[in-house]
Amino acid sequence: MGVETIPFYGNRSVRKTTWFFIFLAIAMMLATDALGVHEKVGCADCLDQLASQVPHIRQIHPDMPESALCLACHDALRDTSGQHPPYVLNGPVDLAGGSFSATLLTDGNGHNIQVEDAALGLTPPGGDPRVEMDCLSCHDPNNNGNFRNLKTEINGIPTPVRALADPNYRNNVYISGMSQFCGACHEKFYGDYNTRGANGWVRHPVGINVSTATNADFNGWVSAANKVTQAELPSGDPANPTGARVFCLTCHRAHATSYSDAMRWDYGNGAGGCLECHTFQR
Repeated sequence: MGVETIPFYGNRSVRKTTWFFIFLAIAMMLATDALGVHEKVGCADCLDQLASQVPHIRQIHPDMPESALCLACHDALRDTSGQHPPYVLNGPVDLAGGSFSATLLTDGNGHNIQVEDAALGLTPPGGDPRVEMDCLSCHDPNNNGNFRNLKTEINGIPTPVRALADPNYRNNVYISGMSQFCGACHEKFYGDYNTRGANGWVRHPVGINVSTATNADFNGWVSAANKVTQAELPSGDPANPTGARVFCLTCHRAHATSYSDAMRWDYGNGAGGCLECHTFQR
């Protein structure tokens, strides 16, 4: 087909490199877009971006080929697709998952999909060292039936996620599974117990029902205006908070934020988010 193969650089795993080439080969061989759909975007749309944008991105990030393909559309400064996808980098607004733009300034502000985290390397907090970290660590490139194409299995752990998607990508309603998803890499931060170290809290329990939790102010949380925190809602109805549970995204955003540790608020300078659920500080 006359398509020039773009060489890979950097120390990447054989598995991911091979998988990436297989994905591209299948996309090029398909006579129809029916088997290669990514949120109603056809294979040809990604291949066009591959040819026009990825070489430029790879000059800046030579060791991130998978993320480079994704950022060809999902970086607002590079997108020429005309599809108006959610911008996870350099976008005009932060999405439900936050923005990776924050990690351009400080590694500690969240997941870094562009270069290896200078402070943590490839070791997720509360987890074991990984081989790589990029967009495809958490997402599949094609529709897989899971929410937002999140991977259905990570590190051998099933990770189904149920949620209602906001068409504007700003406010999702999470129903179940997100904490298990995060816990597939952040194993020591997942569970229904808490940990307090010499310097303060290390982790908060997840899966806890806000209405029955000790020291929680359910009525205060429900009535709080402009909350920064969020809860997992088994009902799937924001107007029905019955059974609302604390989960990882109660306090964090999935990608990154302008605050340390991808927190939803400036935890280092105040306990505002904590006090939306709790009536006192400990």
